[in-house]
Amino acid sequence: MKTRMFQATTFIITTALFLTSCFIKQGNIRTVHFDDGSKYVGEVKDGMKHGYGKMSWPNGNQYDGYWEYDAMQGKGVFTGADGKRYEGMWAKSKRNGNGVETDKDGSRYDGNWEDNKRSGQGTLTKDNGETYTGEWKNGEKNGTGVYTWPDGSKYEGVFKDGKRHGQGVMTGPDGTVEKGLFLNDVFVGK
Repeated sequence: MKTRMFQATTFIITTALFLTSCFIKQGNIRTVHFDDGSKYVGEVKDGMKHGYGKMSWPNGNQYDGYWEYDAMQGKGVFTGADGKRYEGMWAKSKRNGNGVETDKDGSRYDGNWEDNKRSGQGTLTKDNGETYTGEWKNGEKNGTGVYTWPDGSKYEGVFKDGKRHGQGVMTGPDGTVEKGLFLNDVFVGK
């Protein structure tokens, strides 16, 4: 009887140690339900989202990616309830670095981000066929770039706050060219 009890106790202890070692090797995976109805499934460190995990909010937003001390950090995918999807780099829960944002209408931005805004080099392709490739700042076209329209029109030049503003060349669908100064989207001459 003592032998069987000893064997059973040994088995239980060995199994517990094995399961504990598996748990440690796999990370500290938890499912956390928040008061607002949000849910997190993933790695936790010191009671915070840390490592890989998935978060879903009651409004339908979802994030699947990496966390660092409760902040989205590193590579991740955010899918909004509004149909927007962002896949790319995060820093302190903001889009920072290279990433691709797609709208539900099919428009797509592929480029650099800084503090949740388009910044640096990037390409925007709208669902209607218009494209812009160039510099961005504070979420707007700022700096040099090329904007093309589906009818074949094309502007190459300087943009400011999303508008043609500075030196540029506008080529119409019939081949006519306006080269010179643009102010607030209007050609003012050479």
